[in-house]
Amino acid sequence: MSVGSQVADAMRKLSEGRFEDAVVATSVALSATARLEYPTDEDKAACRKFLEQSLPIISKIGWVSFGVSQPINFRYRRLDSRASGISVRTMPEMLYDVIRCTAVHEAGLPANLQFTAQPMIQTGLDGELVLPIDLIYGLLIAIVASPKNAHERVEGDPVFSFGGKNIRVNELWGERGKIAAFIGA
Repeated sequence: MSVGSQVADAMRKLSEGRFEDAVVATSVALSATARLEYPTDEDKAACRKFLEQSLPIISKIGWVSFGVSQPINFRYRRLDSRASGISVRTMPEMLYDVIRCTAVHEAGLPANLQFTAQPMIQTGLDGELVLPIDLIYGLLIAIVASPKNAHERVEGDPVFSFGGKNIRVNELWGERGKIAAFIGA
C-alpha cells in the first residue's frame, strides 16, 4: 500500500465516523512519510522531526474550531509500564507516543484517548484525553504536504475544506507552500 492509499483510507474512515481505524491508517502514512523525509534517522526520531516541522499545518487545522493556531501541551497517562503515571508532553511527543505508537504497535488507540467530531479538547484527572478529529485532518494534510509525497494521488480525488474554502486533495500533494497559503499558516 502507498502513502496515498493510506491517506485515502483514513479520509474514508473519518467520513464514516470510524476514528480509531482512521488513526491507524494515518499513523502508517505518517511513519512512511517521516522515513522518506529523514531516511538516516530511526523511526522515532524521524517521526518526531516530521511532526515538529509540520506543527504549523497540524496546529492550524487541528485547532481551527478553537481559534488557536499554536501547538498545545497535553497531560495524559503514560503508556510505558516502567514509567507509569501522569505526564505532560508537547504536541509532537503526544502525537508520536500516544497516537502513532499505539496505533501502529497495537492497531488501536489507548483506552484513555478518544476522538470526537465535536470541537472539543478534554482532559481528565486520570490522564483521559478527548481530541477533535480536526487533529487527524491536520496530520493527513501535513502528510500530503510533504515534498517526498509529491508523486502520490488519492483515488476519487476528494476535497479538503477549510475556512469556507475547498480544494482538491490531489492538487496539494507535495505542495507545502500551497497548503500553507490555503489554510493561512
